[in-house]
Amino acid sequence: MRLAFPTPVPRAALVLMLLSVGTLWGVTFALARTGGDGGIPLFGYSFWFHFGGGLGMLGFALAQRLRVTPSWALVAYTVIGGLSVNALPSLFMIGAVRHVPTGLMAVIITLVPVITYAASLAMRYERFVATRALGTLAGLAGVALILLPRASLPDPAMIGWVLLALLCPIVHGIGSIYVARARPEGLDSWMVGALYQLASAAFVLPIALATGQFHVPFTAPPRAEIALWVHAGTAIVTQFLMYEILRLAGAVFMSQVAYIVTVAGIFWGWLLFGEQLSPWIWLAAAVILAGVVLVTRPVARGGS
Repeated sequence: MRLAFPTPVPRAALVLMLLSVGTLWGVTFALARTGGDGGIPLFGYSFWFHFGGGLGMLGFALAQRLRVTPSWALVAYTVIGGLSVNALPSLFMIGAVRHVPTGLMAVIITLVPVITYAASLAMRYERFVATRALGTLAGLAGVALILLPRASLPDPAMIGWVLLALLCPIVHGIGSIYVARARPEGLDSWMVGALYQLASAAFVLPIALATGQFHVPFTAPPRAEIALWVHAGTAIVTQFLMYEILRLAGAVFMSQVAYIVTVAGIFWGWLLFGEQLSPWIWLAAAVILAGVVLVTRPVARGGS
């Protein structure tokens, strides 16, 4: 029996899928920070997160007797997509969230749809639309509100980590264009996620070994280990749902997950770490979300 959603799928089901992805992505910032606080090295954490998630997705794919036909095109799709939407963004996120508030990371990740549109426009995959261009400018203004006022961050020394965090939506946003446009015909969502996660694990493993950051499982405090494996478990669910939403409803609908991620990330940061964001960050969040609204709003044919 194949585990996939029928086509077409009711809109209520799509909304529920989107809510599930956004809520789980929102809590992953807290999970990654908990793993870091427990002493699990960055590259060691990243390897087991990708390997565990990829192995789980591969298990689901094989249980359904899903197969892929090896080809150089599939290898290229796996390597480029795996690095751009999985390995590199997760490294930037896991590294940055150990040094900046999880709520701030949630605000920054909201820039994904804004950056995706800007990159699509630059590559001429999208036509110029005034409201979407204005939304892109609003996203940049939100970033300025985070970086420029000295009172925006709990510690001005965090600015380097904020810049690292900004690489996450930049790389993911650009990579998602390739992933959506180059997906091989008939490649199931379980297999896409498995290939990407395992390719990411293969990329991170030699770095972890070379830097002495390989993590031996179950040697960290229980709280950190639980966070790591729960994080890997969430990847199984979110990766499948993400690729199904992209298949069923497209990138514009999927990009609206940004709203949910922001709210969930700020909530979990407050609940688990008692984080209080500065008024500048709240203002930045409002400006960025306004930009996302403009970028993702439906555009009438021939309109702007």
